[in-house]
Amino acid sequence: MNDNQPSTLRRIADSVADNWIARGYLAVCAALLLWVAFDAAFVQHEDASFAGIWPILFTLPTGLINTLGPDEGTAAAVSYFVLTPVAAVVNAWLFSALLRRLRGRAVHA
Repeated sequence: MNDNQPSTLRRIADSVADNWIARGYLAVCAALLLWVAFDAAFVQHEDASFAGIWPILFTLPTGLINTLGPDEGTAAAVSYFVLTPVAAVVNAWLFSALLRRLRGRAVHA
């Protein structure tokens, strides 16, 4: 392998988050998921907590894939903490693709 060529993982990361908008979006999504994990693990609630809704709302429309997972139990938590980051990465990739397209039009205009 040529040392001058970036690795496959690096090329994927660049296509997902090659600008500050996508990176900021992913950072906010990560912070929201950390908040949900902390809330679930350490905060006692008399009733249900709505903390888990915010990452889903922030990752809409792809965040709706969370509705495909199980409803209760450990499988639901694992599904939530897997599907929500997947939705965030898809949205970040869409942001990056849109921004690359807009930059291309600005250069050619």
